[in-house]
Amino acid sequence: MAKLDVLDGRALDELRNRLKGEDRFSPARALRDDLETRLVAMRQDTVKHPLDNPVLELAHDLSEKLSAGQISIANLQELIQLLSAEAFADRAERVGQYINLADQDENRTRLASLFKSLACQDEDNLVSFGEFSRRVEREAFGIVITAHPTFGLSQEHYQALAQFAADETLGGQALEASDLERLSKLVIEQSHEPDQQINLLAEHGQAQKAIESIQQAMREVYDVVLSVAAELYPENWTELTPRVLTIASWVGYDLDGRTDITWADTLHTRMKVQVAQLKYYVAALNTISGALDNDHDELATTLALVKSRVTLALHVAEKETDFFSSEYATGDELSEVSRRIVEDDGSRLVHTVELIEALNRSVALTNDLAVKRALIILRSEVANYGLATSHMHVRLNAAQLHNAVRKSIAMEGEPDDPGRRRGNFRALSGLLDDVKPLKINFGSLAAENTTAKRMFMLIAQIIKYVDASAPIRFLIAECDTPFTILTALYYARLFGVDDVLDISPLFETGTALERGSEVIAELLENEHYRAYVQKRGRLCIQTGFSDAGRYLGQVSASLAIERLHMKLARLMADQKLSGVEVVIFDTHGESIGRGAHPVSFADRLKYVSSPMTRSLFAKNQIPLKHEVSFQGGDGYLYFGTPKLAMTTLTRLLEHALGKPEADDDDAFYTNTDYSLDFFLSLKSFHETTLENRDYAALLGSFSTNLLYQTGSRKSKRQHEKHHGIDRGHPSQIRAIPHNAILQQLGYLANTAGGFGTAISRDLDAFVKLHGESDRVRRFMDMVSYAKGLSSLNTPEAYAALFNPRYWLAKAYAVKHTLRSEDQLRLSELVADTGRYDGMSRMLQSFRRDAISLHRGLDALSADGQEKVFPFDTRRRINLIILHVVRLCLIQEIFLLAMRIPPFATRNDLTLDDLIQDILAMEIPAAIAELKATFPVYQTQTHFDEGDYGEPSEYRDNENRDYSKEHRSIFGPIEELYDLCRRISVAVSNSIGAHG
Repeated sequence: MAKLDVLDGRALDELRNRLKGEDRFSPARALRDDLETRLVAMRQDTVKHPLDNPVLELAHDLSEKLSAGQISIANLQELIQLLSAEAFADRAERVGQYINLADQDENRTRLASLFKSLACQDEDNLVSFGEFSRRVEREAFGIVITAHPTFGLSQEHYQALAQFAADETLGGQALEASDLERLSKLVIEQSHEPDQQINLLAEHGQAQKAIESIQQAMREVYDVVLSVAAELYPENWTELTPRVLTIASWVGYDLDGRTDITWADTLHTRMKVQVAQLKYYVAALNTISGALDNDHDELATTLALVKSRVTLALHVAEKETDFFSSEYATGDELSEVSRRIVEDDGSRLVHTVELIEALNRSVALTNDLAVKRALIILRSEVANYGLATSHMHVRLNAAQLHNAVRKSIAMEGEPDDPGRRRGNFRALSGLLDDVKPLKINFGSLAAENTTAKRMFMLIAQIIKYVDASAPIRFLIAECDTPFTILTALYYARLFGVDDVLDISPLFETGTALERGSEVIAELLENEHYRAYVQKRGRLCIQTGFSDAGRYLGQVSASLAIERLHMKLARLMADQKLSGVEVVIFDTHGESIGRGAHPVSFADRLKYVSSPMTRSLFAKNQIPLKHEVSFQGGDGYLYFGTPKLAMTTLTRLLEHALGKPEADDDDAFYTNTDYSLDFFLSLKSFHETTLENRDYAALLGSFSTNLLYQTGSRKSKRQHEKHHGIDRGHPSQIRAIPHNAILQQLGYLANTAGGFGTAISRDLDAFVKLHGESDRVRRFMDMVSYAKGLSSLNTPEAYAALFNPRYWLAKAYAVKHTLRSEDQLRLSELVADTGRYDGMSRMLQSFRRDAISLHRGLDALSADGQEKVFPFDTRRRINLIILHVVRLCLIQEIFLLAMRIPPFATRNDLTLDDLIQDILAMEIPAAIAELKATFPVYQTQTHFDEGDYGEPSEYRDNENRDYSKEHRSIFGPIEELYDLCRRISVAVSNSIGAHG
């Protein structure tokens, strides 16, 4: 097919022009503009009429117009599609701005400057080659790919988002007119929603695409390193094996709070990534061999042998990979495969040493600089990735480890229970004193019922038969006692994997973050742990911005995490553990509420790992490796095209390898009395909020029912134990759906909340601190940004749907109509929920806090310290209009529910029960019950003598066909509900991420 013309301008500009010119959206644009005009006017009137709620009034008016036939559901559907497309385009624009998108040449130039700075001792002198080699061969930074449920768009829409953001195809080519036509059609015409029933297999596939893109960008990084080295160290550059940055993944290996992933699933996933990487190595060897001329006979022979060795190992891996799925990995078949694995004929490859040695020989066999460089890049990849596309992170929960060891030491209760703590630790130390590695096989692995033991046994088998060349990280969630880490160390030794396993506690609760440094200090006093850390040469911890933000509020969580970082730096300096690096994995998401600073990628990295923290590690000469997560579809977006991936890696390396610019006079760190009081006030606000039953009522009003399923992981935690757990407590809702609920209610409380309270304690001191602290300015930018995307009128409008007075007022306004009867009945039913009072009290608390926050922001403005505050932009207006439309749709759903015919109690379900489900927007389950209760009959009513052997004169004259109810009630409820969830996607896009 002939090539079409390359676009003259940006694809994103073309998309926006099409949206403006699309005739089908003319009525929707007019409706949107009318709603904006009225919204602005109503908001101005609130100065005179402060009790009015413009969001609720607009939703009411829209509902009445819908009832009167002045607008239709089709009109609202078109408006939703228009606003969804605009939100999509806005998000694409922000992605490029956020990472400071640059083309490949500019990124290479910036990287070259960065690596040259690593080679400079001062302006006139270079460091030795040995020192330069140490700096670029060290793993300074890590990317961790996770499968958090943030797959808020379909894969096709994510790919379109990446292409519009980067203005290039997925392969890195310039977009053509045909590409724009296809992509625009997708955005403008198709519904914006996630792929249906996304499962772990699909998540893994998308994760691998992201990792493949990162690897491609890393080849560019390595090429730049080698170019700089060849220029500055022409005699030695071929000796380099740069690493700089690692890639890890826990997709398929994360068992924290999950019971749906078997050991065979995990092994199968791990083997798949080995197959993929071995295939890449074969392809890379083919490419290098294909570039050789006739003068490279010896090199060609060497590379052919290497390729043959890798191909042989690939065939073995492919055969075994398919077997290890949960439906086959049992019984006699498992025995047979296990014997084949153990009786290895030498074809298996579990170490990379022989590959690296062969590549070393190959480099020496050529004088062709391009071939040398290609071989060194391949050598670097083998050294970095090992026999997988990425390093392996497994994750369990602390409770799973406690359950595993409980019988071995006769532990009752929790390990830190007063009166038993010393005995528990003494018993565990005894196990560590006497532990000797056990031999296991696949049979004993399959028979083990304890999750934690089974994971250690699986790791042992992976090291023996899959890959022993790369370290494995063992992450422990909800860890707040040294006992848990020592238990992990015991099992690592018991199953002989402590030489390659890096045990990493996750500190994410308020208690854990407060005690984290004490936990590590106590561990380092333990001879077993200290010896283990010195042997591994690293001490690893993980922090959780998402969960900590849920418990403490996002900013107070980040400050607690920073305090932990700094305490750890001081502790390590005191301990004088020479040769031990600290690895800090800061797990955070792509949304404001989960730790992603919204202004820029540079701000995001400084927010999670502050310049002061990095400076403190550097001053104490403690090697630090920082790792961050990219979570689910929203995180993979940054690697969606070559330009996006290369820009993202460049920004990460500029952060990791650049000198931290810490200001020792930053008032946040010098005025510690005020800073600590501010932090404690903020922390107290959020901890009190989380324990407040009214907050549970607010979150539970619709819970996650306005959301599509955005991943394979459950929204609520799964537990191995069931006693002592308050399942209605907000802590049982995971961080991502917790944040998503706040987004959909219209107030980003865990980011913007609490600041008014903290500021109001001493407004003048706050203004002064803000002017003298980069750290404070950065987190206040985040707060003001979140506030700019929030409006308390919105959750107050949602709360009003559960206020009997609202429905009574509506009924009075149309008192002589059937609609009035429905509204009267609805007023009684919403009163029965008891939701309104709790929601209202919680929102009053937020309102008080928000008033003080506005005063603080106004004071900053008056002092010339303007904040990022997207107040009346089109983006924010569109966001409010989306809520207005959804409030209208929810009201229609509620009123349709009033028309459901009475029925006898069925399976202990009454009509009122079912309506209460609908009021909670549990629509799919309710509709399924309704369809079963009121079926559409199309069955025969006459039964012939020829078929049944005797005649029948009975005819069922009762009409049991509920087709009308399906058409007029059930079907419309489903349609409106789907539109509500489509609005949720548009809201997420407007904010910038799901959850």
